[in-house]
Amino acid sequence: MRARHVHVVGFSWFVLGFALSAVAARGGDVVATFDDLSLDAESAWRGPAPNGTVVQGPYGDVMQGSFESNGVVFENSAELTYGSWSGFAYSNTTDTTTAGYRNQFSAFPGSARSGENYGLAFGYAELTGNPPTNVGRLLGLPHFSLPAGAGIAGMFVTNTTYAALSMLTGDGFAKKFGGASGDDPDWFKLTAYGADAAGAVLSASVDFYLADYRFADDSLDYIVDDWRYMDLSALAGARTIFFNVSSTDLGVFGMNTPGYFAVDDVQYTIADAAVPEPSSLVLASLGAIVLGALARRRYAS
Repeated sequence: MRARHVHVVGFSWFVLGFALSAVAARGGDVVATFDDLSLDAESAWRGPAPNGTVVQGPYGDVMQGSFESNGVVFENSAELTYGSWSGFAYSNTTDTTTAGYRNQFSAFPGSARSGENYGLAFGYAELTGNPPTNVGRLLGLPHFSLPAGAGIAGMFVTNTTYAALSMLTGDGFAKKFGGASGDDPDWFKLTAYGADAAGAVLSASVDFYLADYRFADDSLDYIVDDWRYMDLSALAGARTIFFNVSSTDLGVFGMNTPGYFAVDDVQYTIADAAVPEPSSLVLASLGAIVLGALARRRYAS
């Protein structure tokens, strides 16, 4: 009988312990690091996504799909005829010296902000309104979506080597920032927009300068070459975050500065875990203990 007695008491305390641990389960900060995505060393993934859908693009078929890191879904579009891409990709390449398009997958700091992998984005549009009121206009931009009930906090961003060296020295398409004199007030800006779960565009937007040559003192001019935090908390209520880049270097066909940026450690918060009310859990646990006591009395009598 003693064995039964011990078993019943142990079960009661197990239920109570489970209840207390469930009460303690809470939401919190989550970070999409890209390190849960598989890559060979010094390589990149740019699509096409295996979960994609083929749509007709301006030059042929385009595979529109996505990939996921730590609950965040990043959209990707891959052109199937010529191999170009837009939206988000991910990489771990470390080349900080090779200029030009062939080195489009390297972050200028030379490594991820943490871990091995980081994200890349390409794509931009000439938008009217700040922010635009039509979410359909934003859907062509790089964007990611958060889990239901999550709220965006921020992320770390930097330049790609391709964009940074283009701004630093100029190339066959883009100018050297600052011009020959160094006094041209050039800038390269990343802007984030948000839309809620119903597709309504939020009134707020967030700007982050990836390069800024507007200072009267030229020694203060900069091109970002490290990972810097972009606070996105102003986009509270957004389910989807959209990104656009813009520049002072414009030509006949639009922006001349390469329309890329790198991202790592996307941070968001989630609501408290869905668990029973603490009072009901405690009552259930106490009930189990009472039943255990009754069982002991029954065996003892």
